[in-house]
Amino acid sequence: MKLDTSITFTSERLKFIIVNENYKEDIFKELTDEVAKFLPFIPTHKLEDTQGFIDYSLNQLKLEKDITLIATDINTGEFIGCCGIHDICNESISLGIWLKESASGKGYGVEIIKALEQFVFNNIPVDYLIYNVEKNNVASINIAEKLEYVYNNSFVRNISEEKILDMLQYRKNNLNKTK
Repeated sequence: MKLDTSITFTSERLKFIIVNENYKEDIFKELTDEVAKFLPFIPTHKLEDTQGFIDYSLNQLKLEKDITLIATDINTGEFIGCCGIHDICNESISLGIWLKESASGKGYGVEIIKALEQFVFNNIPVDYLIYNVEKNNVASINIAEKLEYVYNNSFVRNISEEKILDMLQYRKNNLNKTK
C-alpha cells in the first residue's frame, strides 16, 4: 500500500484522516498538560510547535515511517484526538493515541486502537503490533487488555529531568499474516 495523504478510513463513530493544517487550532487547543501527562513529550503551548508537529508528521508519512491521523466524529467532523501508526517495519508497528479531555471515558480509545489495528492488519504486512502505555495510565491499560494485547515487558522512557515515564509494552500478533 502506498502511504500518502489520501489515506482515510472509518469506524463506527469516527473518521480518520491524515493530520493536516485544518486541525492545527484543535490540536493546539486540546493538547493540554493533563492530556499530555502520559505522552512521550512535553507540550510547549506554542502554535508554531503545533505546525512543526504537523510538518514532521507529514514528512514521516512521506518517508513511510509513520501515519499520524486525526480522529473526528463521523457525522459532525468534530475533532476527537490524534492517533498514529508509528515505527513502521515488517516486524512490528507501534500504535498510539491521545484524546481531547471532553472525549475521555466515552469508549473512543478502544474504538480508535481497534480501527488502527484493523487498518494495519488489512494493509501493511507486519508480524505484531506494539501498544506502549504508562503504568499509571489505567484507561490505556484497560484498552490494551480489552483488545487482548498481551503484556510483553516494561521500560523507562526519559523525556526530560522533569518527566520520566514508566512504560508497559503490550503486543498483539497479526494472525492474518502468512509466513
